[in-house]
Amino acid sequence: MSDNENLEEKSGTEELKQKQADHRPLIEKAAEAASDIEKASYKPFAGALDWAGSLVYAVLAMLLLNLFVFRSITVDGESMMNTLQNNDRVLSTNFFYTPSRGDIVVLEADRIPNQATMNYGEPIIKRVIALEGDTIKFDFENGQVFLKKAGETEFELLDEDYIAAPTVAKLDRHSGEEHVVPEHCVFVMGDNRNRSLDSRSLMLGDVDTDLIMGRAFVRLFPIKNFAWL
Repeated sequence: MSDNENLEEKSGTEELKQKQADHRPLIEKAAEAASDIEKASYKPFAGALDWAGSLVYAVLAMLLLNLFVFRSITVDGESMMNTLQNNDRVLSTNFFYTPSRGDIVVLEADRIPNQATMNYGEPIIKRVIALEGDTIKFDFENGQVFLKKAGETEFELLDEDYIAAPTVAKLDRHSGEEHVVPEHCVFVMGDNRNRSLDSRSLMLGDVDTDLIMGRAFVRLFPIKNFAWL
């Protein structure tokens, strides 16, 4: 190959390199633009995934809270008047809950003999009057309830400012009869004593604490009657 041909080839190679160098900024800009377009098209999709993921987590959290911490219960009937009215909606919790006297509790009716069919399996709402080892006694003639707490020797007259009327309905109990609440049980009654089927009746009797779904602690609806219980 002649010197002239070598010079021409060298000159052509350098010219090609120069053209590539001249076009490199344009290529880089085009690549950047394509990357921006890809990112822009991905953002709405990524945002939708984030939103859907947050929604799934929120639903799961609500389900877990409802199953293991809080339950929304609708009051069915008049047995808890005047504290709770028919169709009131309350929120209950069983989170680290141990029954106490005076608590309003939700009972699992479909596991209580006679109640599953009579109450169509709907939860029962009553008030805890006595705990295991307590002794309860009624004076139906005067509408009074007496309680002797476990370990004590004297009865005390219960001060029940929440009841709708004095306790005169006997059901299966008798005036003056003493009743000791069995182990692992509670004695419950409705606040509307004369229109409540509760532990005074053998249809319900003493309630095993395992059947307590939780303590009702707030009335949510109707909103105008919102109240802590």
